[in-house]
Amino acid sequence: MIRLENPQFLYLWILIPIFYLLHYLYIKAKKKKLKEFAEEKTQQIIVPDLSIGKQYFKFTLWNFSLFFLILALANPQKGTSVEKQERTGTDLMVCLDVSNSMLAEDLKPNRISRAKQALIQLVNQLEGDRIGIVVFAGTSVVHLPITSDYTAAKTFIEVIDTKLIETQGTAIAESLEKAYSAFENQDETKRSRSIILISDGEDNEDGVLDVVKEIAKEGVVINTIGLGQKEGTPIPFYDRKGRAQYKKDANGNIVLTKLNEKLLKEIAEEGKGVYIRANNTSIGLDNILARINKMEKNEYEAVAYKNYESKFHIFAIISLLFLLFEWIIFEKKNKYINRKLFFGE
Repeated sequence: MIRLENPQFLYLWILIPIFYLLHYLYIKAKKKKLKEFAEEKTQQIIVPDLSIGKQYFKFTLWNFSLFFLILALANPQKGTSVEKQERTGTDLMVCLDVSNSMLAEDLKPNRISRAKQALIQLVNQLEGDRIGIVVFAGTSVVHLPITSDYTAAKTFIEVIDTKLIETQGTAIAESLEKAYSAFENQDETKRSRSIILISDGEDNEDGVLDVVKEIAKEGVVINTIGLGQKEGTPIPFYDRKGRAQYKKDANGNIVLTKLNEKLLKEIAEEGKGVYIRANNTSIGLDNILARINKMEKNEYEAVAYKNYESKFHIFAIISLLFLLFEWIIFEKKNKYINRKLFFGE
């Protein structure tokens, strides 16, 4: 396994294109001044050894040196020994609605953004538990396979948006089936596996409760969180100028997305879990996590790299070689060395 001890140094790479732009402007200004001073034929007489090409080449070598120096500062490390650890925790799958109705702004800044913020906070509270994510709209997909890598989990959460699934709808039953299938050790009957369904509950499919009952029989607890208002709220979208528009039906009427609390409560009841209605203060994941922590924990084997060996010296040497190469090349033309060795006749 390769990792960077100081990845923040990689931000310095942004300096390289900036340096290239500044160098280009410098050379351009230099050419302009020479042209103002003398014509091209006269320049060849006055400064016959001037080589703009070599100046660009030397500058490129200098930037390669800088590139590898920055990489050396980040200190790439290679895992040298693997340690298997026994951990305990629950397996948790989150089914998150990413249909367009999740853009409604009855929760600030909007439903899906509020849900993502809460999920990040949830991951920060996990200790030894594994988490996975299924996103759904008109269909569903496993966005994050179940894992104990919390850094990866937060990265996957951050990229979630309503564009992940183009087919519109709210395929709750399918998402629950995908979540259940994502669990490992299906023969495990202990109640240490949970599903959290986060949605406004506007389901477009039949048979949701039948699926819930089948999953609950396997000892999986299903909790639900409702997002939105029962009286309904419009679904906004924004034009190029940032002006809010609202989704309309075929008759030109503004579409309202309503929280279907009845369905979400029934899912939680059949799934032997709890239903919580989200608000701007709390989504409700804290309450559900507290219940999950009281469940019997699973034991599972996790692989971790125990020792890491720094490899920064390799990239420091490469940086030095580029710098040395840049140093031995003359900026001016040289008929004995540079012209033949590096640039030909």
